[in-house]
Amino acid sequence: MLLKLDEETNRRLIKAKDRSRRSKTSEAYLRLKDHLERFPDFYNSEITEPGGKKT
Repeated sequence: MLLKLDEETNRRLIKAKDRSRRSKTSEAYLRLKDHLERFPDFYNSEITEPGGKKT
C-alpha cells in the first residue's frame, strides 16, 4: 500500500514514531488498525464511540 500524506500528517506521524521508537511503517499500521477496530463501520453508522458502540 502506498500512502501520500500531507505535510502536517507526516510530521505528526514522525513525532509519534519517534516517541514510540517504532518504524514509521509500524506506527502507521498500528494507528490504522486501531482506527478500524474503534470505528468498524464509520461511514454507515450514526455517531460511534470507541469499540464500535453506537451512542
